[in-house]
Amino acid sequence: MSRVSNNLQVLIAEQNEDDRDHLAGLLYMNGYEVVTAADGGAAARIADTRNIDIAIVDQAMQPKTGFDFARHCQVKGHTFGIIMITDEPSTDLLLEISRYEIKQVLRKPVEPNRLVEVVRRVLRSHGKNPDAIGAHRVERGYSPDQLMARAIALAHQNARSRLGGPFGAVVADADGHIIGEGVNSVTSRCDPTAHAEVLAIRRATEKLGRTELKGCTLYCSSEPTMLGQALVIRAGIEKVCYALTHAEIAAMMGGDDEDRIKGEVAKPIAQRSVAYEQLQHDQAQDMVRMWQGLSGKVAD
Repeated sequence: MSRVSNNLQVLIAEQNEDDRDHLAGLLYMNGYEVVTAADGGAAARIADTRNIDIAIVDQAMQPKTGFDFARHCQVKGHTFGIIMITDEPSTDLLLEISRYEIKQVLRKPVEPNRLVEVVRRVLRSHGKNPDAIGAHRVERGYSPDQLMARAIALAHQNARSRLGGPFGAVVADADGHIIGEGVNSVTSRCDPTAHAEVLAIRRATEKLGRTELKGCTLYCSSEPTMLGQALVIRAGIEKVCYALTHAEIAAMMGGDDEDRIKGEVAKPIAQRSVAYEQLQHDQAQDMVRMWQGLSGKVAD
C-alpha cells in the first residue's frame, strides 16, 4: 500500500496490519509519502525499486525478518537510514543491530511523537531535510476505531513486557489527534495511582499545558477504574470509549477491585472499612481563610 504526499518517502515493514496502518497514518499526517510491506522480503523488493529515504522495519516479521531486510540493504548498497521496532529489546538484539546500518531501535507500541522525532533525526543524519515538508503536512486525526486499536495495542505490549497489566489508554482531541497515552504501571512504578487512563490524562494535560480537557475523548482497553472515572469528571473529558467492562475483566482475571471500591465509596464515612477521624478542624479553617485573602491565588 502507498500513501502519497509528494514528499520524503518512508518504507514501513510491519507484519501486523493494524500496527502497519497506524504507523503509516501517523507519518502520512506528518507530510511523508508512505509505502508499506508486510514482511522483509516484500520490503526488500520495494527498496530495490523505489527511491526510499528511510525505512521503519519490524524485527520479528515472517518469513523474512527485519534483519533479513537490513542484510539485503547492506548487500545492495542502499544508504537510507533504518529504524527497527521490536517487542522486547535485548542485549543480543542490540549486538545484531550493530552489524548493520540500523540507526535506532524503538520499542512497541511506538509513541507517536517519539517516532516522528526519531524519523526526523535519522533523516537529518542522512542529509535529508524533513523541515521542507512542513507546508504539506496533512492535519487529519485518527478514527475512533483506530484510537481504540491503539489503546489495545498499548495494553498488549504492556502485558507482553510483563511490566504491568493488560491495560492501555489514549486521550484524543476533537479532531482525533493523540495528545496522551498510558499503560498500567502500578507495579512497575510502585504507584497505586498509575492506571493507564490516569497516566494518559496526565500526559494530555502536560502536553496542552492546562488541567481541563474539554472536547477530548478517552479511549481505554477496558472500562476506566473508579479513580480514572473521577479524573475524567475533574478534567472535563466529554466522552469515554472502552472495549471491555469491569465485569468482563473480573471474569477473565479474577477478583473485582472496582466493585469493592465502588461499594466502599457509596457508604457513609462512619460505615467504611477504613477509619476516618477529623482532627485540627479550626486550624485548617484558619488556613483556608488565609488563602481566601490572597491576591492571585490558585484555586484548583
